Amino acid sequence: MRMSKRAAVAAGLLAALIGFGCKKQDDAGSPSGVPPLDPAARPAAVPPAPAAPVAAAPAPAAGAPAAGATITGEIVVPPAMAKGQPRGTLYLVARRPPDNPNARGTLIAVKKMPATTFPLPFTLSGADMPFQNGPFEGDLQLTARIDQDGDPMSHQKGDYFGVLQRVPVGAKGVTLPLDQVQKKAESLTGGAPPAGGRPPGHP
Repeated sequence: MRMSKRAAVAAGLLAALIGFGCKKQDDAGSPSGVPPLDPAARPAAVPPAPAAPVAAAPAPAAGAPAAGATITGEIVVPPAMAKGQPRGTLYLVARRPPDNPNARGTLIAVKKMPATTFPLPFTLSGADMPFQNGPFEGDLQLTARIDQDGDPMSHQKGDYFGVLQRVPVGAKGVTLPLDQVQKKAESLTGGAPPAGGRPPGHP
């Protein structure tokens, strides 16, 4: 039995509607291309950057005296020796006290001053160290000398000098008298000490 033209159009339209409905239903059941948002899968919060460390205070410059690391006082000429006082350059020398009385201790500091008027005030500190061979501290042997030729490596007959065997760094009001006189000329440039030890006046 042949289907009429109108019935054929109605059947085609019905088939199309049925196919569209199935497509929508299938799409509704299919998973979405974007994954669901899972609270547990969120990235952890980035912790704040640590604060920058506080810069350390700069170290004191080499040779700068630390607080209290000084020896202060005055160099004097006793009245009995003032009449023959020589003129020249005064050297104030600090050494480590030697274990051997016939040897010189390690040189620690030296200061050059004009030998003009006395009492002559002085301050000795780490700033007077010619070599940075340790801190300016401990007990020191102090020697003051009026050097007539201005050469610290030679001692002239008649030089006035004085020695304090042990003076602690930090001492104040130290009095160093020039109470000795060089008996004979000598040089400190080398050579073994003479028999019987070093001559008087050896710093």
